[in-house]
Amino acid sequence: MPTIYTIGVDIGATKIVAGLVKGKKIIRKERFITKESQKTSKKDILKKIKLAIESVWNPQVNNIGLGIAGTTDPKKGIFFQGANFPPTFRNIDFKRELKHFQVPIAIDNDVHCFTLGEAFYGQGQEYKNVFGITLGTGVGGSLVIDKQIYRGRDNAVGEIGHTIISLEEDKTINDLNLSGRLESLASGTGLKRLINQYYKKPFPSEDLERLALRGDKKAIKIIDLAGRAFAIGCANIVLTLNPDIIIVGGGLSRLEGLWRVLHRDFRHLIPYQKLRSTKITKSILLHDATILGAAKLLRG
Repeated sequence: MPTIYTIGVDIGATKIVAGLVKGKKIIRKERFITKESQKTSKKDILKKIKLAIESVWNPQVNNIGLGIAGTTDPKKGIFFQGANFPPTFRNIDFKRELKHFQVPIAIDNDVHCFTLGEAFYGQGQEYKNVFGITLGTGVGGSLVIDKQIYRGRDNAVGEIGHTIISLEEDKTINDLNLSGRLESLASGTGLKRLINQYYKKPFPSEDLERLALRGDKKAIKIIDLAGRAFAIGCANIVLTLNPDIIIVGGGLSRLEGLWRVLHRDFRHLIPYQKLRSTKITKSILLHDATILGAAKLLRG
């Protein structure tokens, strides 16, 4: 019997990573960088997606799954739009664009794929109800029940980054529609804004940890704000959806200060004793979760 392979592709605004998947392992992976994404053409992004797939191609591949940062129609295979892609990169029919590969094509939101990957192969393997969060440029979320993505009416279940955690207007945010939202604090964009607000000279958010450990009061304040928002977001998920586990990925998941504040505040935000024991943990698959989840969209 011939070996069956699938391909999973993680498509972000600045990077495209394709993986050749056999069973539950990525046996080959290639990464392509898309610089200055807002100035990059639709044609160039599509070209790099095709090159990424070709770079890991095997004749025994039986389907291709794409996880992309933005809104999608999984049934039709259409990507509508993503906040960090150029304005021209929208309404893409990926089944048509990739038809020359002559295998079934599946597409979904990247956080949906991340959570699906964790549910099958990562921290969520032993659980029925798995909620995934990614803390990156923005904040994304997804719910997987019995190894199936729970989509809702518009494939938008889990958009917790846009949930409102404060009714107070933040006058440092130009767009009133973003004020008070989880993403305005517990994201790469949010931390960048806070750093610019508290310091005269901007610096990478990764440096906050080092400054806070040295006793820098501004850094401690920023981490506390972001961590508090993170804790409120997790509490809202637990109280609304009662998942078995919350799995957190994305670049900011490595900021230990956020976890210290979460462990400090989470229990106090939950009124019911039993719900306080909900497991909240880091991803063990990291970026591979999205590739593995994308490859599993068609259950290859």
